[in-house]
Amino acid sequence: MNFRLPKLLRIQQGFTLVELLVVLVVMGIALGIVVVQLMPDDRTMLREEAARLALLLENAGLEARSSGRSMAWSTENTRYLFWKKNDYNDWARIEDDTVFRPRTLPQGILIGEINVDNHLLKPGEQLALSSSAFAPPFRIRMSYASTSTTVIGKSDGEVIVQPDDMSAETSTRAAQ
Repeated sequence: MNFRLPKLLRIQQGFTLVELLVVLVVMGIALGIVVVQLMPDDRTMLREEAARLALLLENAGLEARSSGRSMAWSTENTRYLFWKKNDYNDWARIEDDTVFRPRTLPQGILIGEINVDNHLLKPGEQLALSSSAFAPPFRIRMSYASTSTTVIGKSDGEVIVQPDDMSAETSTRAAQ
């Protein structure tokens, strides 16, 4: 007696080529979406670097006032440095501090015009952060590709980031 199972009850031995291709296409689309979400765009990268610089400058001002030793900030091409007055009242570069160590900007990000109290800072000059008073108002323009942003130091010691594409009304409110 030859007993055969109906077609629907037969056990399948593997996947068809079409099923494997469909799974690969779905995985490829999902991976593409994840990669696009994880890669920062120009604005995000610039905004993060500007926020880091703003936070470091604000903290350096606080450190100068709390320690009683003036600090300074300067930039060289694609990196920036912090300085501190030593016992001889000379500027000494901070090299081994975990917070105020020299930092190299990511490729493509540039520090442009630096304006301190309405005067342009020349390359190599320092933005002084006094131990006895707040720093003078300053503006540091940063750019990446076609986007730019400005790090603004206020006379009360607060440092903010202002994207250059903000409207005049919004930037006026942010500066207050």
